[in-house]
Amino acid sequence: MPTAKESVCCKEVEKVIKKMDKFKENDNLKCITEHPGFKTVCLDKHVLDVAYYQYRQQYDIEMSANDERYRLVAHRQLARWCWEYLGRHVGVPLPSCAVVKIRQAFPSASNKNT
Repeated sequence: MPTAKESVCCKEVEKVIKKMDKFKENDNLKCITEHPGFKTVCLDKHVLDVAYYQYRQQYDIEMSANDERYRLVAHRQLARWCWEYLGRHVGVPLPSCAVVKIRQAFPSASNKNT
């Protein structure tokens, strides 16, 4: 991650740790990206499409369906999944491990050829 503030491990974020601890079979869970819910909540395009429709309705912002939109919605989904409710203008530093997985799944145009 570009800054120290953004370079945070999921094991350093209380809300993410709680999400991992709620998973009963977490003995081998070393990272939030290994949680079975992560793939569904943050990487499944069908789930992200539905979450985007809610976002569009709530904020009246329209974006074309592409990897940029999926990245934005996946980050929002991760925050909602772990923090539940933050408020309209409240942001939190997301674990870099999860951000990397989301970027790998939905690369930016400049990173697709690398």
